[in-house]
Amino acid sequence: MRGAVAVLWRICWLLALLAACTATFASAGEQRPLNEYFRETWTTRQGLPHNLVQGVAQTADGYLWFATWEGLARYNGIEFRAFDRSNVDALADNGIRALEVRRDGTLVLGTSRGGVTMLRDGVWSQLSVHDGGLAQDEIMDVAEDAAGRLWVATESAGLDRVDAGGVHHFGREQGLPSLSMYLIAAQPDGSVWAGTTEGVVRVRGETVQVFGPAQGLPPGPVFDIAFAGDGTVWVGTERGVYRSDGDAFVVASAALPVDAVQRLLFDRSGNLWLGTVNHGVLRLRHGEVETLGSEVGLPNNRVAALFEDHEGSVWVGTNGGLLRLRDAPFVSYTTEHGLTDNYVRSVLETADGTLWVGTSRGLSRWQGDRFAAPTVGDAALNDSVLSLAPDTAGGLWVGTYSNGLVHWTPDGVRRYGSADGLAGNQVRAVATTRDGTLWVGTARGLSRLRDGSWRSFVRTDGLPREFIISLHAAADGRLWIGTANGAAVADGDNLQTVDLSALGGIEDVFGFHEDADGTIWMATDRGLVRQRGGRYAVINRSNGLPVDTVFQVIGDAEERFWLSSNRGALRIRQDQANAVADGRLSVLDVEGFGEADGMASAQCNGGSNPAAARGADGRIWIATAMGLSSVDPSRLQRFARGAPPSVIEDVRVDDRLVAAHERLELAPGTRKIELHFAGLSYLMPQKIRYRYRLDGFDADWVERGNQRFAQFTNLAPGDYRFRVTAANAGGDWNGHEAVLDLRIAPHWWQRRAFWIAAILTTLALLYLIYAARVQQLQRSERRLRELIDQRTQDLRAQTERLTVADAEKSALLVRLREHADAFERQAREDSLTGLANRRWFDEQLAEAFAQAVSEDQPLSLALVDIDHFKRINDQYSHAAGDDALRAVADTMRRQLRAQDRIARYGGEEFALLFPQTTLAQARVLAERLRLAVAATNCSGFADGLQITVSIGLAERGDLAHHERLVSQADARLYEAKNGGRNRVC
Repeated sequence: MRGAVAVLWRICWLLALLAACTATFASAGEQRPLNEYFRETWTTRQGLPHNLVQGVAQTADGYLWFATWEGLARYNGIEFRAFDRSNVDALADNGIRALEVRRDGTLVLGTSRGGVTMLRDGVWSQLSVHDGGLAQDEIMDVAEDAAGRLWVATESAGLDRVDAGGVHHFGREQGLPSLSMYLIAAQPDGSVWAGTTEGVVRVRGETVQVFGPAQGLPPGPVFDIAFAGDGTVWVGTERGVYRSDGDAFVVASAALPVDAVQRLLFDRSGNLWLGTVNHGVLRLRHGEVETLGSEVGLPNNRVAALFEDHEGSVWVGTNGGLLRLRDAPFVSYTTEHGLTDNYVRSVLETADGTLWVGTSRGLSRWQGDRFAAPTVGDAALNDSVLSLAPDTAGGLWVGTYSNGLVHWTPDGVRRYGSADGLAGNQVRAVATTRDGTLWVGTARGLSRLRDGSWRSFVRTDGLPREFIISLHAAADGRLWIGTANGAAVADGDNLQTVDLSALGGIEDVFGFHEDADGTIWMATDRGLVRQRGGRYAVINRSNGLPVDTVFQVIGDAEERFWLSSNRGALRIRQDQANAVADGRLSVLDVEGFGEADGMASAQCNGGSNPAAARGADGRIWIATAMGLSSVDPSRLQRFARGAPPSVIEDVRVDDRLVAAHERLELAPGTRKIELHFAGLSYLMPQKIRYRYRLDGFDADWVERGNQRFAQFTNLAPGDYRFRVTAANAGGDWNGHEAVLDLRIAPHWWQRRAFWIAAILTTLALLYLIYAARVQQLQRSERRLRELIDQRTQDLRAQTERLTVADAEKSALLVRLREHADAFERQAREDSLTGLANRRWFDEQLAEAFAQAVSEDQPLSLALVDIDHFKRINDQYSHAAGDDALRAVADTMRRQLRAQDRIARYGGEEFALLFPQTTLAQARVLAERLRLAVAATNCSGFADGLQITVSIGLAERGDLAHHERLVSQADARLYEAKNGGRNRVC
């Protein structure tokens, strides 16, 4: 049953993956040049067990596996998990040389000390055979042939074939030219190829055919073999790559360097990738060779592994670490492509198709296949370029940071500065209106060049502020001006201020866009503003924008707006933007693009113009802090990503790691269950969103953002089903959930039979009590009759006593009120530590949060947890645990300032509120608290005990509710504990 479920899961996962890959690679032939691929690297600093990665594989569940010299590493997109002899008994050695995933999902490993290890459905085992055994030699490679048999290549003992009958050995007697093997590769026709130190061999059935110098191969070893789509065989040798031509081999391409080729890979587009010893990674595409080496990010030029994963990324294992290459919607251009600097401020495509880029170190333009500085230069062009504008005569206007305005032409340059009449030498925007007038926006005002003379405009002329950020020459001849304090419109010599403060407190206007009908759109620090017919409307966070500040607005051919921001590029539909501005729609559909989509940095630049532009070919160009990013909107459909599959990685029960596959049986009294999960996508795993649901406990799905764990405490006995699924940022949830069934067994007193017996016993007891009570009442009734006469005589005296009792009752009410007030205070205090309790703190937090929001003041919150508190109770007694709680409370109370507030939040957890305190200031306070607690003398109640605490800090920032502040602090506390405890996160 478990095997059938596993097979069904793999089928569902592969179907979902196929749908995503079909969309992504529908036009596989449209691949970018290799130097435009998005690159990421990993080394031991990021968790690899060793920097030499000798093999890569991907199992059907989506995990990536890396063979290293210090064990096997499993990668889930966030972290590596190492498997070696310390936690896998079935491994013969930590040096992993070979990886293979069989058709049944089994992961097969070959180690440097011989022996083959297998992993299937979470169970590790060693390969066992019925008759004979494998050669006890270093395993160089493993492969599964078309018949499902496993082949093993050894370092000096030839080949072994493992099937149901045992092990069949191939050596010199069977025709091998050498016993020293490098690899094995199986063809779909059933033949098996192997590389040796003396050429390549093909095994068909029991027949061995040798290919060497006589067949066109160079003398010496063959390191790798790959099969092209047309059936040709390609081999990597010490002298380059050769391909089969009938029964002979020829040089694959004269364009390839003569170098040792250790790895070959045909990608899904049919291009050949080569891993060399000295030249790094090569790609042979359409007869041309592209190179990627250590000078542009490859960890090491000696390539030991090549692999293409399910999402189309190419993974490169080297002697110095791991590299991932992938095509992406965005391409980023940096100094590697000839830019003068990676900090790009402005970008412009002129009418002749030339692409100009202003960086913090000067001007660049696209020439041929890379950027270069203008041939006619000037020292001023080496300054930080803040703005670009075309000259109607074919030149270029360049605004610099400190050298004023530069007019560039192929024949030379001319500079204009404050000495020439320019308002200031820091030029952030340049525009030419319909009448040919040149307008220049500087940090000290607006300047106009007309008929060879300059005139400057300042606040007294109608500018809301002299610091000009952006300019736009409208089709109607007017000039729109964006400043650091709103906008203005110039019509000839007249300037009219546009007050945008009523639209959410807008100040900075970074850019303009004009529709064909004259509608003006403004990118501001509080959203996107539309001006139509003299009426203004704003689109901001309340309408679905994920950021406050947008820098530029660019329209594309698909009637969508591209907005640049400090969180990447955003794309919205123009019709939806108009509907929101008209009040016909409340929330936009927003697509976000960032580093996962190929942008070298999601920090786009604003304050310079134009900081984004649309080219004649429809591409959108965006200036960022790490280069120039470009996207072709017409290609985006190729990169549609399906929801990632989910896996449950770890289950901890009462802080103990337990093995769980499909069902988990838990003992009575289980207190805490913690489940860790992951979404297996490697494009931008940090942005994968998760949600889970515990059937039998949760009424609905619980969304966890990018948190990858769920925790449940004190669950009642019974049956539960835990389900988790994942989604990419902005995408749909994966319909295929990772599932784990749980059953918590009851104590004997929690069983149904016990409660039935208890209820019946209770009913019988109640009946006996009832019968006895009836008899008692009957006796009381008789006595009552006897007393009636006497009571009647005493009524008058009783009335007097009641009058006295009434006075006593009033006094009693006063005392009760006093007691109630005392109880109210006790309800807000923790009796053990003397601190306020959680109820009081929640009220204080809500009040302080509201006050901080209304006064725009910082507010920080810390959650403090005593590390390993259970060990204190277990090792020193619960009384010592109580003393530890009091000691920590007293220590922290002494360290706090007068305005700070502290409470015992529950168990061993405390909460601290820091009003009017930034996150940096709160961290200083928290570190002081942590050190003070660590220095607490515990000898009075627990000799030898040292108490430490983990602290999670969060700041109000732009959070909308105080509960979000608590959630952030709780997440940071979890990070602190996971990071090793006794620290502040």
